[in-house]
Amino acid sequence: MNLPFVLDIGIGLIFIYLTLSLLASELQELLTTLLQWRAQHLKQAIETLLAGESKLQTGQTSAETQAIDDQILRSKELAVSLYNHPLIRSLNQESKGILGSIAQGISQLTRATKTFSGKASGPSYLPSETFSTTLLETLRAGDLFQTLSELKLSKFVSEKLLNPVFDIVSDLRNSKANESLLERETQKFEAEITAIMQSFSRRETTLSNGFSQITTAVNRLRSSAEAVLPENDALSAVFLKRLAAIEQDVPSQLRESGPSIIEVVSELNNMAWVAQSLQKANGDYRTVVARLPDATLRQRFQAGYDLLQTMNQAVKESSQGRENFQAILTKVSPNLRDSLDMLAKRAQSKVETVEQGAAQLQKEVALWFDRSMERSTGVYKRNAKGVAIVIGFLLAVTTNTDTLHVVNRLAKDPTLRAAYTQVANKVVENNPDALVCLQSQQGKAAQAKCLPDNTAILQDAINSSTDLPIGWNETNWHDQWQTATPGPVVSGLKVLGGWFVSAIAISMGAPFWFNMLNKVINVRNSGRPPAPANEEET
Repeated sequence: MNLPFVLDIGIGLIFIYLTLSLLASELQELLTTLLQWRAQHLKQAIETLLAGESKLQTGQTSAETQAIDDQILRSKELAVSLYNHPLIRSLNQESKGILGSIAQGISQLTRATKTFSGKASGPSYLPSETFSTTLLETLRAGDLFQTLSELKLSKFVSEKLLNPVFDIVSDLRNSKANESLLERETQKFEAEITAIMQSFSRRETTLSNGFSQITTAVNRLRSSAEAVLPENDALSAVFLKRLAAIEQDVPSQLRESGPSIIEVVSELNNMAWVAQSLQKANGDYRTVVARLPDATLRQRFQAGYDLLQTMNQAVKESSQGRENFQAILTKVSPNLRDSLDMLAKRAQSKVETVEQGAAQLQKEVALWFDRSMERSTGVYKRNAKGVAIVIGFLLAVTTNTDTLHVVNRLAKDPTLRAAYTQVANKVVENNPDALVCLQSQQGKAAQAKCLPDNTAILQDAINSSTDLPIGWNETNWHDQWQTATPGPVVSGLKVLGGWFVSAIAISMGAPFWFNMLNKVINVRNSGRPPAPANEEET
């Protein structure tokens, strides 16, 4: 047995595997699309991520089981809210017309509509940036940052700006015995500060810009006072010096007045705890407070409750009553709260200014999602591999592709070998771009798009011989199921083994076999080509 002979057999076998692998890939892709496997797996992976890998295990107490069931239920409800967000909803393009009706019918039969809350399908892929934006917007993290900033800014303006300014103006007036001194200047200053706060509340300016404007307003007040007050006056000099000290202190208050991302997430988690506590008590505030064991928890609950009422009102106004912020928070599981707290600490360690925190948190959530999806993708690939083997076996049986029989036929029939070698060479030569494409793409799905049309390859294979080594024709039947020797039982086991080998080979995918075909053809063509089968020996 020489090398060209072995290579010719290999080329024929690989070409058959390539043809059937292409067909199997199309069948699997069709099933995946119709049954929404990718979309359902993505939805379940997101639910698992939100639940924090919560799983029921043997030996758990009823309380532990109930807690895990509760986390899983909350995570599923939150996932539904995320899927209703416009960013994710826009990624799901459902079919219309007849195709849409068919997809809806299949979804109802396979209960996919239950997974997607009554819809026929969901997105099969979700960018990490979209997920992070959707999650933080659903939890209203940006609105909470704004609300906390407004509360802190208001406290700063009242306690450390207006009151100190009015106090030193009052001291100057008393010293000068002039109650109307600097009245117009202070009124103008107060109006400027009020306008700055209103501008920030309307989100027309950032917190940093707001503090810069406040510093400018104080400076303008000092300049106005200098123009009004008499020169070389000791009391006026003291007043201006105290006003300058307030001006210099304004920039340093920015970090204290702007909530850190850790503080934002901490308040969010606290409000989620408050909302869930109220839910368990049927909304009875007094019942919840009475159940709390110490004053510290009662104080924490009261602070969270007050902030929750403020956020409820803000969200209700911004959404025109369409969203219930408190109801959303009841869906946040304890594990998700822990995850958000950890991500906030990571984000805080990477930022220098207050306003960078929100953007960094979004990046951390996106990275958290990506890492979770990497693990989920591994699970999906293992499941897809199992499905590919099943499809490969059914295809091997349907087409009667018995690897042992195919090798035997190719070894005995030089005409068949030459025909397959010729058509295989033609396929490789006519598709030079396919190899380049295969090398640049990652994953079977992307690589499968690089390959030539399956119909053309199958037609070439059929036209290459009138007596194919596959199929349920009389020749193959006779060679496979010999009843004399070695017997029907042994023959049946051999055929079953041949089908199983074919199933494994088909499941390896068309890209693998196209690469292998190219390599084997290159090895064969590097040596002296064998003489044609019909050429007479001289």
